[in-house]
Amino acid sequence: MKCIILLIGTVLFGHSSSTLAYTSLIVSTSGFGTSIHKPNTQISPSDTLDRLRFIRFSLEHQSIQTFQEQATLLNPSKARPALLEEIEFRISNDELQPQDQRYDLRFRPTNPLIRKRTEELYQNRKLQLQVDASKALEEEVFERYELIINWIETQQALSLVDERISLNQQRITWLKQYPGADFFDAENFTEAHADVLKLWSEKTDLELKLEYLYGTIRSKMGDDAIGEFIIPWEQGNNVHAEDIQAKILNPVNESLSQPLQVYLAQLAVQETQIEQDIERVNFDVGFIQTEYFPNRTNKSLVGISVGISLPLFQRDRAELMDLSIEEKERSQELLNEQKKYTLEQYYWKSHVQLLLEKYIELQHLYSQMNLQEMQQTLQTLDDYEPLKGLEWQEMQLDWKEIDQQWYIELVKSYIGYLSSTGLLSKEPIIDWLDAESY
Repeated sequence: MKCIILLIGTVLFGHSSSTLAYTSLIVSTSGFGTSIHKPNTQISPSDTLDRLRFIRFSLEHQSIQTFQEQATLLNPSKARPALLEEIEFRISNDELQPQDQRYDLRFRPTNPLIRKRTEELYQNRKLQLQVDASKALEEEVFERYELIINWIETQQALSLVDERISLNQQRITWLKQYPGADFFDAENFTEAHADVLKLWSEKTDLELKLEYLYGTIRSKMGDDAIGEFIIPWEQGNNVHAEDIQAKILNPVNESLSQPLQVYLAQLAVQETQIEQDIERVNFDVGFIQTEYFPNRTNKSLVGISVGISLPLFQRDRAELMDLSIEEKERSQELLNEQKKYTLEQYYWKSHVQLLLEKYIELQHLYSQMNLQEMQQTLQTLDDYEPLKGLEWQEMQLDWKEIDQQWYIELVKSYIGYLSSTGLLSKEPIIDWLDAESY
């Protein structure tokens, strides 16, 4: 019996050594995991969808295109009122006599202040549309990063489940072959069979989630999603914990000079102020009138008259009151947006720093455990059992799973922080999950 156990141990050691190279924990965060493609698809390499291409396709999103088209169509100079508000032709006769016939041509110019402020108003609205487009782009880019991270996270989880299924199948096989061995445990044998259904359920859930994500990604591509394509988003020079730490501690590019949501609130306040100015100067400036007396004999046949309007009763009107109230509301919204932006950026930065600290602590803990040395020590024991090698491999998978979970959480928070600063959608658009992009 002891010879049989030693023989099994020899086979196990050889298998464990080869498996170890595949299941060892990568604490340097240099990769996301193994590549998993959508099953049952025949695709050429030209149909590969890389991360940067997917992110840059945000510019083609319908909502962004709509805002940009509206901003292009809006021409502030053409929105100004005409130079002349009206031209009026008059015929008059005081005593209904031919000699009293009179012809007048009156020109009523548009208030130049209204022309100027109207152009400023539409220039403001054009800027709002452009900022709306930038804000929509920022939101769309963030959604695509979320899809990328969810895809990678699901691939990692599916890879770990496949490894656990392989170990469980190996456990069942060994226990079936050696039911009378010293290491045979009826409870372990029963649990191994019970785990088959549990692992199958986990794998199926992950495959369905991957299928759903694939459909969502295709919908994001719009008309460009023709046929099937490969999604190798886990490959490349993925961002490391030290890259994230360097970006967080770098004050140069910490934020944009003007956050979009704050700038948009400022434009809304300015719009109300311009509307008030237009309402205040919304009066006739007067007129210029030429006069012609065709039958006059002792005086000039042509005359001219000018009138100037005095806006003495243009104050404290209901329109101005409503606009004043609206300005106060928008000013308060501006203060709220500024406060919200400050708190949001502070939250994301502090949260990323906390996760970095915990992730580094996890790496140190893994180094102290020294699972390699543990495995070698177990193999030198006289009562070493083959199943102990499988338990050690499962412990490796546990560590790998914990490392991946913390790393994914760190990356999610990092992307949230970049989004709060406006860097995700800043031109040129780069892949912030690629260490070589910046």
